[in-house]
Amino acid sequence: KYTLKSRRRQHNNKQPPKREDNNKQASNKQASNLQIQKMAARLLPLELIDKAIGSKIWVLMRGSKEVVGILRGFDDYVNLVLDEAVEFTQDPKEKDKIIKTVLNSEVLLNGNQIAVLVPGGEGPPADSLAEAFS
Repeated sequence: KYTLKSRRRQHNNKQPPKREDNNKQASNKQASNLQIQKMAARLLPLELIDKAIGSKIWVLMRGSKEVVGILRGFDDYVNLVLDEAVEFTQDPKEKDKIIKTVLNSEVLLNGNQIAVLVPGGEGPPADSLAEAFS
């Protein structure tokens, strides 16, 4: 007969779930160590900017300004110092025209106004404001 007592006996006789083998645990630990190493190998944002010092950088500012120049330095707030900088803006009256301004001295760009940095490149692509004058 199948009674309440026999159900309890069956329930109590169930084996606990088996633990993973030591080999399996070791392989899981190795996999997690590899993931940690990969995360450590990734480049942090300020490290990427640091690698770009001395090379050409393309900066897209908030609004419709673009600046191309040689990166000379930066700080923790991503304020940038550029040399040989050229600024490109849209003409406010005629949207089709682009105003090019050559900045003949070192320039400090406020990090709060920077939207995108493209370090180490040869400058902006063909469809950007800056490329219209190149």
